[in-house]
Amino acid sequence: MADCILRAQSAPGQVLYSALRKIINYIFSLEQFDNEKLAKYLRCLLKATLPSEPEFPLKVMEDICRLVKQCVSSEKPIPSREVEWFTTTAFNHGVDLYGANEDELSKKWIAHALTLAHYHQDGGDLERELQKRQISLKWDS
Repeated sequence: MADCILRAQSAPGQVLYSALRKIINYIFSLEQFDNEKLAKYLRCLLKATLPSEPEFPLKVMEDICRLVKQCVSSEKPIPSREVEWFTTTAFNHGVDLYGANEDELSKKWIAHALTLAHYHQDGGDLERELQKRQISLKWDS
């Protein structure tokens, strides 16, 4: 079913988000998969909703931030490469929105990127790099 939804080129963001979210939740309850698998499903959900209305990928990103934060000190944290992918995707999307003069959305995405970078277990390198890059952005509002 998820494959059909993903292949539907004109699926509204709400339908895409709701259907895929339900599928992920259902699979999670059946299989009890680990955080690595959950992160991969959330990556797919984010990629699928990113071109849709802004509220849906933002909901996914909020879920991702919550998950990463909750799992950072657990026995099975979200894999570093997934956290890095989420972080750079959020930051790059924020920069794209900045370039499109969508200042408020841009700030939200950059804030999510900085949150995720804080929890990326690389000694703070990614967080410092993104903070340096954020400083160069000059929002109107």
